[in-house]
Amino acid sequence: MARTPKVVEDRREQILDAAMRAFSRKGFTRATNKDIAQEAGITAGLIYHYFDSKEAVLRAIIEERSPLRLIRSLPQEVQNQPPETLLRLLMRQALQIVEGENFVQVIRVILPEAIHNPEISPLVFNVLQEAIQFLSHYFAAKMESGELRQADALLAAQTFFNCVIGFVLRRQILHDPRVLQYTHEEIAESVVTTALYGLLPR
Repeated sequence: MARTPKVVEDRREQILDAAMRAFSRKGFTRATNKDIAQEAGITAGLIYHYFDSKEAVLRAIIEERSPLRLIRSLPQEVQNQPPETLLRLLMRQALQIVEGENFVQVIRVILPEAIHNPEISPLVFNVLQEAIQFLSHYFAAKMESGELRQADALLAAQTFFNCVIGFVLRRQILHDPRVLQYTHEEIAESVVTTALYGLLPR
């Protein structure tokens, strides 16, 4: 019986969910495709119908369960919105994704692995780089149009992005009550206002 797109997608999600459980339990380095298969209730060989390797599974988890999917789904015309509007929208939606249980699990798997396993870093770096490049191009376009003052667009994008990461790490890893008290809307407003204060035309 031919596999329909729905069956393929469901199986793929089943493998990703199982991989997260295996990675959470054993760590990415120690977990094997056999562990993933056992978690999913399938044969290890079936994983290769969907993913080339264990690294490909982790890459899919990072890309599809992070704000990168939000950025990739944005229609081109959204980039015509003024910075205040787009950045607030991105911040609120990104925080909802990264503070959801799916992505919090990803963070908890990746952080210790990245410290002890240098091979993990490029997987994470590539995802971060794509998100930062999107923001950098947006800033550069707005600087060109005069909506933002001239500055290093790439550095501005990294600064903005790092603010988000800092809040998420303090809230989800350190459980810092001083930042847990704020809503996503309050954090988005603070970061966007602070960033744009130094970027708006003078």
